[in-house]
Amino acid sequence: MSQDQAAGLRQWADRQRAQREAQRDTPPQAAPVVRTPLMVVGVPGAAVAQVSDRLAQWASLGRAWAKAPEAWEIHCLAPTAPTLADLSARYARWAFWIESDADAFASMYRQLRLMRDHGGPKRLLALHEPHLPRHGLLGNLQAAAHDYLGLELLLLARR
Repeated sequence: MSQDQAAGLRQWADRQRAQREAQRDTPPQAAPVVRTPLMVVGVPGAAVAQVSDRLAQWASLGRAWAKAPEAWEIHCLAPTAPTLADLSARYARWAFWIESDADAFASMYRQLRLMRDHGGPKRLLALHEPHLPRHGLLGNLQAAAHDYLGLELLLLARR
């Protein structure tokens, strides 16, 4: 082998080594995060943080379905949104934010009725503050939604 060939092979080997080292030193590209759409009705204003906090609380209790809050793409909607029927057909995961003030039952029932009248989903996860007991507001609202509106309001049991 001539000296020119040996020098050329050494240069080629050096370039290959440098490329491998550069690839090893380069941090891996983060995979794009796939976020699950969650459509939420009844949230006052732009309270995405409230919904995210509640999902984080459920996740911390070991509820695997709740995932990390970053895994959700939360969309807050009014019960009278003009695209509610289209969105209801397109998205599978829906939730209903339940307030706990003095007039909560009447207000929440009215929102559920409006949502139903505007073609909203038939099944929703009940999102509420952690201290609300199942008996009382939540149970009554669940029963009324089922009996009078034909809606399924899912209440999660505490652990």
